[in-house]
Amino acid sequence: MAKTPLKQVQGFRAPWTNGAKAYHEADTPEALVEGARRKRKTFMVHLNLEGFGHMPCAGCGIALRDPYAVNEGEEATHTDKWGTGHYNPPTRRLAAYHYYCSWGSLMKRIFNLNL
Repeated sequence: MAKTPLKQVQGFRAPWTNGAKAYHEADTPEALVEGARRKRKTFMVHLNLEGFGHMPCAGCGIALRDPYAVNEGEEATHTDKWGTGHYNPPTRRLAAYHYYCSWGSLMKRIFNLNL
């Protein structure tokens, strides 16, 4: 039995399709919810900040579209065009991060393993 392809959703791209790279991509929160409709597991998604820029970063609390410092005491700030998020389809919860904050979050979890 052939697998039925999922319906294409405007503003949501699956990995390696329609110009997306290795992760899902979403342009708006509505497109993310609609594109993840048949999914059940949490997945990583790249977020276009034109649609998600108003959301606070789960790492630092600053809005995703606003400039942010990577390290404490650093005077130079960074501004991104894309954010990173972890989306849970059953609960419709999204943890959105700046690019550097997502790496900081990952490293913090690794260091907390105390290996």
